[in-house]
Amino acid sequence: MNNIITLYNPYYQENVIEQHLKILKDEGLVAFGKVRSKLRDYEHPHQEILDDVYASASKENLLQLFLTDYSSIYVANVIEVFPSTDATVPAYYSDLEVENWFIFDDLRLIVHKDFELIRDKVLTNFLATNFNNKTYAIYGNQYVYPMQVTMKDRINYFEKSEEDFRYYTNIFKSEEELQTKQNLIDFNFGEKRFYNFAPNSQDNLIAAEIEYMQNRDNPLYDFSSVVIKYSKAVELELYRFLRSIFKFIIEQDDSLGNIPYSLNGRDYVLSNLLKNKANYGTYGFLLRTFEIKTAINKYLKSRTITHFIFSDIPYYIKTIQGVRNESVHGDMTNLDDCSEIRDSVIGIGKSGMIAELDRHIKYIK
Repeated sequence: MNNIITLYNPYYQENVIEQHLKILKDEGLVAFGKVRSKLRDYEHPHQEILDDVYASASKENLLQLFLTDYSSIYVANVIEVFPSTDATVPAYYSDLEVENWFIFDDLRLIVHKDFELIRDKVLTNFLATNFNNKTYAIYGNQYVYPMQVTMKDRINYFEKSEEDFRYYTNIFKSEEELQTKQNLIDFNFGEKRFYNFAPNSQDNLIAAEIEYMQNRDNPLYDFSSVVIKYSKAVELELYRFLRSIFKFIIEQDDSLGNIPYSLNGRDYVLSNLLKNKANYGTYGFLLRTFEIKTAINKYLKSRTITHFIFSDIPYYIKTIQGVRNESVHGDMTNLDDCSEIRDSVIGIGKSGMIAELDRHIKYIK
């Protein structure tokens, strides 16, 4: 396990970390760029050592990148380092000279807005590897960043029991959000299944539960926004499920990738859906298409999965689509209608929709 520390400068953007975090939640990967200082007119004295560390970074060989402005400190799970990148990055990099891109798939907050705690507890655990191996010093140093550090007390910040778990889903959440998340894990999904859901699905479920719980005793409350949040979670998990199905059948017969469909007045083919989401109506249309039905029945030989695809998923789409359309178009959603959707989505007294999507996707994987 290698460790690198570098500084991020709020001068470039106030919300540097938040911008990277948003992309990480949307894409599952993001690149942090080490910006070359305009004041530095010399080469990095330890560049060869750093290049070796960068070259060895992979999902199997952990590189922990510590990011700090001395007010807060984060650590990123770096899987690759490149001088250029095709990954999505915050727009502010466009006017800056970036020396290296650190591609990471997870991020943890260590300390938030507490300089003294960072100085006295976190940084004192670091030894400046290439500066006489002395304890990291904030003051009076001659450090050049990024710099390699070792830890007196070795900490793997990305140790986890579940492979699909991501720490970044907990960053910037309130105590209420964290408790609601834990309740969903403990009473509805279990930890492994919950962390199988996309981070945005997790966020929508948490936000929906909080709003539902806060207002369920108010008979006059309009629960439309709650229903929309539950619906967004189902829609994203349904897309992830169907993307796996369509990807699988296209791999068996690549001509299926040319099956056409329309969305918002534009024409697409099935292979486009592997990269871009559609909507409930499109998913329903595609599942009724003769060529797709034939291919699914032909290549997915399990009666369990084909029954789920052609019986359960259309029911999910009809159930969610009707209530969501009313909510989006301004019709008030009462507590009873919202509770019915909630029961169906997260599984209260019945099998929940998104849990079933996760359970059946294993037949494809």
